[in-house]
Amino acid sequence: MVARGDLGAQIPLEEVPSVQQDIVQICRDLNKPVIVASQLLESMIEFPTPTRAEVADTAEAVRQRADALMLSGESAIGQFPEKALAVLRTVATRIEGFSRAERSREQEADIALLPELSDVLSERISEQICASAAHMAAKLQVDAIFVFTHRGYMASLLSRCRPDCPIFAFTSSQGVRQQLNLSWGLIPFRLDFSDDMESNILRTFNLLKARGMMKSGDLVITVTDIIGSDSSFDGGLQSMQIRNVP
Repeated sequence: MVARGDLGAQIPLEEVPSVQQDIVQICRDLNKPVIVASQLLESMIEFPTPTRAEVADTAEAVRQRADALMLSGESAIGQFPEKALAVLRTVATRIEGFSRAERSREQEADIALLPELSDVLSERISEQICASAAHMAAKLQVDAIFVFTHRGYMASLLSRCRPDCPIFAFTSSQGVRQQLNLSWGLIPFRLDFSDDMESNILRTFNLLKARGMMKSGDLVITVTDIIGSDSSFDGGLQSMQIRNVP
């Protein structure tokens, strides 16, 4: 967590923005979720609208691709907690859409700069599959990436790559589903997996179509490592497919 209030008490104030950016990037390199917090919309504790400087500060945290932004006093003791949350959501959504074209141009070089996380072959394969999926998602302009995972590892790797489309993560663990809520770009669901991977994929297509989140003809990439594995670890056959939603 980048708690700017505490951070500003330890270092010169003019260094806070650059240190924040460094911390966000280091956490991404290490595949650790990072939260930017403290004084994002401080004036909304007393007033129904934020200052322009606060909006710019919030926008910068979104541009840095932090996993999450957190309100504190604005929602805990503020007079307008719901409005503060609505402003945070509106600014984040607008800035993510505004920088979409810019990110797509830089994404290939951006992913290439990420350091390898592990020396274990199976985990290195997972890293390369997720990096390839993110790269293909940008090149093909897919509508979404679907990832099927027991313990959430491949979902976190995809989030680390910051692809420019939603990532729908499906896991059999409620605890993992809750944990994945924090990661950038992930929309997690709990799903009881069957032994038939094709059946799992079709069930998720139908689920998201019923919720209005996907439609027939949408182009998606599916990533999984649950084939041939049990529910205790992700160690099965890793695969990636490009599919149209039927």
